[in-house]
Amino acid sequence: MMEPADAKDLIDEAIERAEESSNAADRIERERERRFRDRVSLLVGGFAVALAIVHMNAAGAQRESVLQHIAASDSFAYMQAKIVRETVLKTAAAQPGASEADRSHWASEAARLRAPDRAGHGIKQLELAGARQRVEGERAAKRGEGFELGETALQLAIVLLSIAMVARSKWITLGASIVAGVGILLAVATGLGVSI
Repeated sequence: MMEPADAKDLIDEAIERAEESSNAADRIERERERRFRDRVSLLVGGFAVALAIVHMNAAGAQRESVLQHIAASDSFAYMQAKIVRETVLKTAAAQPGASEADRSHWASEAARLRAPDRAGHGIKQLELAGARQRVEGERAAKRGEGFELGETALQLAIVLLSIAMVARSKWITLGASIVAGVGILLAVATGLGVSI
């Protein structure tokens, strides 16, 4: 038969062994959780860097779009001013009361306004320049939209990673990585000129 003191010692030893194995399991679980959080934190940092780069490209494309549209507007305004001046000169040249020298001068000045020049300020040249600038502005706006789609995907991925960290979900982390990959691919395709 076992003495009560021996039984107590056996029970205390069993409790110590159970606590040690429980502490070891807790340590292993805490270590797993720390590694998971470290990996997710690195992903958040990497995606944030990618987001900053894509955002910079999106802002640059939008700025280029605005500048090209302003340039197109300026070219068309200058062209219209020259057309008005040309019309005034042609009308003056058609006046029968003016001297032949004046009419000839006005007609040649009107022709000069329409003719191409080295500065690119002929009426047709300005029209072509304005049309080209408008197309460039539209192209830059489309690039900006492509970069913004990539930017949105990266923002979504970062939010999903925050949720994954709280939920300790590898599946959400995987989903966030896929969304970020799509965003990066969109941005790279846009940067290479692939229209989306």
